[in-house]
Amino acid sequence: MTKNSESQIPIPIAIGTKFQIPSPGKLVFLIGMPAVGKTYWGGRLAKEYNRAFVDLDVFIAEQEQASVSALFAMYGENGFREREEKYLRKIIKSAEAGTIIASGGGTPCYKENMQLMKDTGTVIYLKADTALLLEHLAASDDARPLLNNRGDLGVYLQEMLKKRNQFYEQAHHILPISEDDKTNISLATFAKILDHE
Repeated sequence: MTKNSESQIPIPIAIGTKFQIPSPGKLVFLIGMPAVGKTYWGGRLAKEYNRAFVDLDVFIAEQEQASVSALFAMYGENGFREREEKYLRKIIKSAEAGTIIASGGGTPCYKENMQLMKDTGTVIYLKADTALLLEHLAASDDARPLLNNRGDLGVYLQEMLKKRNQFYEQAHHILPISEDDKTNISLATFAKILDHE
């Protein structure tokens, strides 16, 4: 298995190139900061390689019949995290082999979630700088409860990343994301990572 430092080198191969993905015996978890693109990449990989895809936030909202924002408002962050852990375990127990799962930004930082994901699958940390996160947030209409009404969002994101990085960097692989990656680089890098599991 490649280590974090080795996984950070982008492989510039075109999207159209087909890669041999091994028999999908493991789940694949995408983790990272809000707006880094976990849902985008999870859906794209699932389509490209014919795998199931689950967005944890969407799954929680469907199960609870309430939006993530509403759940935060009703139960607070701790109450939401308890529900998030429960549904993460439910997905792990019921998902078919090879399913790609986009976690919430704070999922790896709660209790034993990170170790649970590492024990049951391959964890990939999508890493982006604050400037790119701000660009993505500006272009998104998604509700993000922890980012509402922040005076200086850039500073807040930097502080959040400092707190969460100790969890994120426990991932099996770290994959830097840049704006250019929506063209070809990261899809090839994902495939290379999965091919070496």
